[in-house]
Amino acid sequence: MTLVITRFPTSERDDPKVFRVIEGDWQDAGALSNFEPAVDDRTVMAVVAPEDVRCHWFTLPDVQGRQAESVAILRATEQSLGAVHCSAGADYDDVVATATIAPEVMQRGVDILSARGLNPDIVLPFALSLAIQSDGVFRAEMDGVRVLRGAQFAVPDDAVLRNRVIGDAPIEAIDTDALQSMLLSASAAPLLNLREGMFAKRERAVWLTPEQKFSVRRLLTALVVVTMLLTLVTLAKYWMATASENNAALAAAQTIDPAIQDIDQSESMLAASLNRQGKTQGSFAPLSAALWRSVKASSNVSVRELRYTPDGILTVVLAAPTADAINKALVTIQQDGFRITATPRQDTTGATLVDMTVRMP
Repeated sequence: MTLVITRFPTSERDDPKVFRVIEGDWQDAGALSNFEPAVDDRTVMAVVAPEDVRCHWFTLPDVQGRQAESVAILRATEQSLGAVHCSAGADYDDVVATATIAPEVMQRGVDILSARGLNPDIVLPFALSLAIQSDGVFRAEMDGVRVLRGAQFAVPDDAVLRNRVIGDAPIEAIDTDALQSMLLSASAAPLLNLREGMFAKRERAVWLTPEQKFSVRRLLTALVVVTMLLTLVTLAKYWMATASENNAALAAAQTIDPAIQDIDQSESMLAASLNRQGKTQGSFAPLSAALWRSVKASSNVSVRELRYTPDGILTVVLAAPTADAINKALVTIQQDGFRITATPRQDTTGATLVDMTVRMP
């Protein structure tokens, strides 16, 4: 895993250095403006200059843990002159360290780093990355940023502040190796992290990998194709069934008038005949449809005669080699809810005939 460490920029003209740490080996990655992100860059830490952040310590012996940190954040916010973004962490014993930064400074720095491919996981004041083990004043420098750190204070290394805060107290410089070791420890367990609350790092959720998206697209395409094929097959079945019924109706009509050439002609002739009698088509359509359905469902059954009387009764002569075949047709049309009467007889050839009438329910 590669650790990336840089200084938190505070203006568009600020161009801090970037360092990569690979298995403890520090590498200068150049200026931020020329930085090229790498796949192995796993953790990014940005340290904030003491001029841009205010560190303060509170002694809270009566509260512990997260409650103590919440109290410290509340007090630090109340002591600030304006709106601030604040974070806190337990330093030692009953002492809680806090860091406050102006929201616009925090937002600007995050935006500048993100634009260069560095979305920081940790934003930590430079002073709080220094592990102070004893009383005294310590001085550290990184990428032109200098800080003076005591047990419970942190200020920029400025001559005026040095005289007012430290006076003649001796200052111990932290060398490069010790500073790098402290930064590594801080990246593993930061005292506090300003990257929280409204500035918490938000990663875009990846629901599907590119390979999974490709598989989903293939499945959806296959689903569309199968649906279209099923639709076409169903339509073809309907067309074939309609054609079969039309052919059967045409054959029946041609037994009455051989001059009929197609189903449309038979329907128009039927309508004209009914109109001449002062009747409309009435219930002929459902009655004839029910009849042809029952005949089709019964093997070896044929229609010898077909008449539609003005009173809405369909008169039919059915013929079949046996009575069982005709009975099956009668049962089918009755199951559809139509009222029928049937009188069986035989013709000279021995075939079974039924004189049947069909009425609407």
